[in-house]
Amino acid sequence: MEIKIRDVDVRAVRVLDEEAKKQKVSRNVLLKRMLEDAVKFDGIKLAEKELDVTVSRVADGLEMTFKRLNHIEKRTLHLYLILCDALGLNPEEADYILDKTFAMDDKEGN
Repeated sequence: MEIKIRDVDVRAVRVLDEEAKKQKVSRNVLLKRMLEDAVKFDGIKLAEKELDVTVSRVADGLEMTFKRLNHIEKRTLHLYLILCDALGLNPEEADYILDKTFAMDDKEGN
């Protein structure tokens, strides 16, 4: 596709010509590279911004999940202790019975 730019300052054109000469390319090639690089850079910045938002949301979700699991763990321990008390068992004895009866250590990979 062809693009034409009008009314470019003479000094800017001189700077472009000097840079093109240094890179041993035409002014057109230099401008094309600069334009394409600018578009790619903006695209990368947008992708990085979207990634940051996604990572932030995932981190928030993980933190919320951790808090919920921690709360569930505490509540489960409370219920376990209440059950042990209601049955008249020492929690250590109950652990031993559960481990031997259901081989819970084997299921956990220990």
